[in-house]
Amino acid sequence: MMILLTISGSLLAFVLTMILFYSKGKTIDTKSRRLDLIRKRNRPALDDEFEKPFFQRVILPLYNSIIKRLSGLFPKKKGNNTQKIETNLRLAGLHLAVNEYNAARLVFSGVVVLATIILMAFVRLGLALEALIVLLSVLFSLIIPTLFLKLKITKRQGAIANEMPDVMDLLCVSMEAGLGFDAAMVKIGERLSGVLVAELNIAQTEINYGKPRREALKSLAERNSVEELKTFVGSIIQAEQLGIPINQVLKAQAEELRIKRRQRAEEKAMKAPVKMMIPLVVFVLPVLFIVLLGPTILQVIDQFGGI
Repeated sequence: MMILLTISGSLLAFVLTMILFYSKGKTIDTKSRRLDLIRKRNRPALDDEFEKPFFQRVILPLYNSIIKRLSGLFPKKKGNNTQKIETNLRLAGLHLAVNEYNAARLVFSGVVVLATIILMAFVRLGLALEALIVLLSVLFSLIIPTLFLKLKITKRQGAIANEMPDVMDLLCVSMEAGLGFDAAMVKIGERLSGVLVAELNIAQTEINYGKPRREALKSLAERNSVEELKTFVGSIIQAEQLGIPINQVLKAQAEELRIKRRQRAEEKAMKAPVKMMIPLVVFVLPVLFIVLLGPTILQVIDQFGGI
């Protein structure tokens, strides 16, 4: 009984305190928030700079400065390999020159090899094995940037292909609502976000600066090299030339792209069991056999060992 009276009295005191001091506390909180906003507004830019993480303040600027200095050591002649790297960088969405990319690869290789040598100094494994590990680290450091670039290209092109139906739907709806093609592209930039939307914003900026729409759309398709985007640009240009309403073309293409996206998802789902077989066979089944057959094998060894 005393416990119930204590709990009831505590709740009553809490409710009365909230009723009496709620308005005053709310006023104090509002003043505190406004003072914080004023302090942030008047705070110098140096304070904001010190609030950034150590990596962004020190490591990243140092890394960028090293890359810029090393990029001047590479030749600027454009060969077939240089053009290929430049195309891959553009497809990956990396705003780097070829010299800067090569300098970044050199810095990455140097860091990996140096870390491997330092590790080998602490872990003695024999001269031959240490030399082999250092050689593998060199190969690893040379292959990883290329693989990273290819994965970046694949991921970016997949994102563009997946965003195409939604962008085309919004474009179609905006044009049916009475907007022109250019105004509909501006509306897309305001409503959506993503890789494709950023590319459309670049094309719209080029059009605003006086570049013909056809040329801007063609450069958009060439810059990204995605089949769905090339088809979209080709249909827009063809509809403009033939006088066909663009929104009808967009509707048909959006439906077709949705079917393709669903087919890609089904294809990935069909590949999943095959991909799961490798970790299942390598990691799961051996452990399962050890757990199930291990005691039996030990018993057999004990019985025959006694004989």
